[in-house]
Amino acid sequence: SRESLLARAVSHPQAMGVEDHHGKLEVMLYNYGVQVARRPWMFIGLSIVLIGASASGLATFEEEIRPYNLWVPSGAISLDQVDYIAGTWPADGTLAMSVWVPKDGKALGADNLREMRTYDEQIRGIVVDGDAVVADKKDQDEPDEVYAPFAGSWAFDAGDHQSTSVKSRCATRGGRCDAQSILGAFGPDYDWAAVDDVKILRDLSAFNKAAEDELVPETGSRKAFDLHRVVAELTTTEAGDVTGGRALWLAYGLQQREANFGEFEDAVNTAWDADALCLMGMEETHRLADEFRGKHSNWAGSESCTGPSRFAVSALHSRSLDDLFGDVIASDVTSFFIAVALVITYMFVMIGPPGRDSVHGMISLGLVASAIVGVSGICGFGLASHIGVKNNPLGGFIRFLVLGLGVDDAFVITAEFVRHKKNKKAASNEEIVGDTLATGGGSVFLTSFTDVAAFGIGASSQLPALRDFCIMAAFAVAMTWILMMTLFIAAVALHGRRTTAGDVGQRYDVCCLPISACTAQSAHDIDEPQGCCKLPAKGCTGRMEPLPDALEAAARVVLTTPGKIGTIAIFLGVLVLGVIGLTQLYVDWKLEWYFPDDSYVASFLDDNERFFASGTSYNIHTAHSDVYDRREQFQELDESCHSWKFNRPSSVSFFWRDFVGKTPGVMTMQREEFYSNLFQYYKQNTGCGMPGVMRWEAEKCEQCVEEGNPESRQCPPADLLKGVRHTRGSATFKLEFSNEGQRRYDTLTQTRDEMKRIFGSELEAFPFSSSFTSWEEVGIIEGELLRNLLFAGVVIIVVVFGVIQDVKVSLCTVVSTCLVIVETAGCLYFWDVTISGMFTIIMVVCVGLAVDYAAHIGHCFKHSYGTAEERAIQAVRTLGPSVFNAVISTLLAILVVGFSKSFVFELFFRILCVLCIIGGTHGLWLLPVVLSIVGGDNVKASKVDVAAP
Repeated sequence: SRESLLARAVSHPQAMGVEDHHGKLEVMLYNYGVQVARRPWMFIGLSIVLIGASASGLATFEEEIRPYNLWVPSGAISLDQVDYIAGTWPADGTLAMSVWVPKDGKALGADNLREMRTYDEQIRGIVVDGDAVVADKKDQDEPDEVYAPFAGSWAFDAGDHQSTSVKSRCATRGGRCDAQSILGAFGPDYDWAAVDDVKILRDLSAFNKAAEDELVPETGSRKAFDLHRVVAELTTTEAGDVTGGRALWLAYGLQQREANFGEFEDAVNTAWDADALCLMGMEETHRLADEFRGKHSNWAGSESCTGPSRFAVSALHSRSLDDLFGDVIASDVTSFFIAVALVITYMFVMIGPPGRDSVHGMISLGLVASAIVGVSGICGFGLASHIGVKNNPLGGFIRFLVLGLGVDDAFVITAEFVRHKKNKKAASNEEIVGDTLATGGGSVFLTSFTDVAAFGIGASSQLPALRDFCIMAAFAVAMTWILMMTLFIAAVALHGRRTTAGDVGQRYDVCCLPISACTAQSAHDIDEPQGCCKLPAKGCTGRMEPLPDALEAAARVVLTTPGKIGTIAIFLGVLVLGVIGLTQLYVDWKLEWYFPDDSYVASFLDDNERFFASGTSYNIHTAHSDVYDRREQFQELDESCHSWKFNRPSSVSFFWRDFVGKTPGVMTMQREEFYSNLFQYYKQNTGCGMPGVMRWEAEKCEQCVEEGNPESRQCPPADLLKGVRHTRGSATFKLEFSNEGQRRYDTLTQTRDEMKRIFGSELEAFPFSSSFTSWEEVGIIEGELLRNLLFAGVVIIVVVFGVIQDVKVSLCTVVSTCLVIVETAGCLYFWDVTISGMFTIIMVVCVGLAVDYAAHIGHCFKHSYGTAEERAIQAVRTLGPSVFNAVISTLLAILVVGFSKSFVFELFFRILCVLCIIGGTHGLWLLPVVLSIVGGDNVKASKVDVAAP
């Protein structure tokens, strides 16, 4: 009867399964498995050839790290603006910045300022040996003239040194080295030894009250800057007397030379930076520990870096970013290898514990799976390189992706092989391998094809970083599946041969050669473990399957009526929480998030925002526009810049207003008179200062003025008439309009629109700052996220319905996957995660993993027999262990990187941790419950193998 057959099947759940392979995909996979089992070495050879051909692309694999080539949407106008800036206004300087916070809270205390002055003198005393730098860094293939600008001895200000051979490395402003600090308020003859706190405040009060460029007798210097620029939280009386301050600003403007020494763009600056950073105590040890002993500079200090005793100093120099990113990468590489070791160890233990049996253990298969995981990523990179894709800093995620997917596939295939090996003792090895692919290969194909398709859609993204990542990931996942279906299945076939008693007998695991030393003493079945290395397997029996037994027991509990009600209630609550979080999730991204919280750069960014934040500075550019012909537009642009609500009015610096104020009748002048007056204004007011404000078409008009002699530069009338077609000003967005992702982007786009309205083109007038490249991402990232997730959802629907071919089961699988993505994204809001480019990329990875957790259960349920509840139990027992192992192995991997100091890996940890918990519980708990309710029965007595155990 139906009841007796079902009772028999349930009492021997291992007997239920697809034994006739009635589906086209199952039949095809069965036949393929048989062929691999007959010719395993041929498929291994094909795998090796494929690996070699794919990996050969690594020889030409390039890396892209420039932010505007990664995070600015393809075709964005800002890319053209970046090219224009690089060609017309190339960066010729850099700023070495630091914030000094006194430990006693008295920024203007005499003792504190004396210590700061001491360190300033030491920093100014650094002399870099350019000849030694060139000799050490020079590429023999480069011509000597490339390195000529770096030859000689370099200091920040040659005026601080008696030697005439020392040259200044400083950028100049108004003919003087650009140094920004409170020390600039005091002249060179100021008597520091005799001052106390009272005198310092009295002298600074005189400086504060003085007019611009006025000589201040008390300090012995001219007033060239406002104290608020270099003293945070400066306090004064109504009369202007200085009473105190909270923190101090210290910065050195350095020339930046364009030459490539491989690791460093400007090795003279980086050597100077290394000494300065060590002096201020930013590093524990000198960065150039093998070079500092007089090789590259006059450094006479010790290898350790101590820094000031009275200040907490934070800094940001040119080399800081490379140094910190290098540290983070080195730390992350270590974390990655630890994660790999943990996952592989776990895989060895769960695939086939070697301690139970030295014949049927699967250490050899674990080694092959490990090799595939390692090789798949390499092949993915190589294939991407073949089509011109460049690697980027996100490529490291692909290693984790293939690690998770590859191990998951290995769990599924080996679990099915063991199941068929136990249930079909009389079957041939070819039949066992065929059955393994017929029942397990479908799940592997379903998840792999869905992942490849989802990443393939992501490859059409407007964001280059996301596009290239998806291409590399698609290739890597495809190679993981191909190698699993060739190399790993061939290894399974050889494993089957080895464990089958034949003419040469069974052989020990990992020993595949038919020699007597590898032959087991007695043949035995897989469910009769004999122990490892002739040691007895105490307590082990063929029926001992703790993980499947535990999962089945749990499934029987949740499939009771109270269990179902409780399950629906719990997951409904999770869904509500996810939806609430999803509605609160917002777009934001900041460059400083990439720096470790305990780094001196992160401290500098925090200190700078706390003490000196005033908004985001940017340049106002007009390009390819003749100033004379566009006088009305320049007038309107100047008025708009000063009246825009986004700008701090006092921050706007644009030549037009000053020029018009000093030159009556500008709007009615003829061209020759206009440019004659403009040139006189230019050479009187700009000289060779930094930055420049305009570019003359004639080269003679661009020549520098001699210091103290404005008349030394002349421009012939014919050259004057060629005019000026490129100008530059500056302004600062108010803090409230530039401190958050979407608000920053809105401010930028409205400013661009206003300038475009005035000049008619975004290439003729536009705002520009290097930080804008990261702002661009915000404008499209939310749409990119939704687009990729929606298209991935369509792919999931098509593939799942096409492979499972059961409407109800397919619908439950798809809905479960979608719920996992929605709930994961929503719950991440409560863990301080925002939408960004990195968030989008990791969520695309999550789609693939979420499909895995649900598809295995859904696919196995479809091919199981019995009532809906019995089918759900069998699905959990059969492939539940594989899903559970995939979740645990992924958690093991990300728990290691959870200790990373990198924002990228910290975000990766948070997202994957939430996904594993939500995705794993949906696949192993919620989906079986839902399938038991709506999945329906599948009772076909003739298809049930009721052989006695």
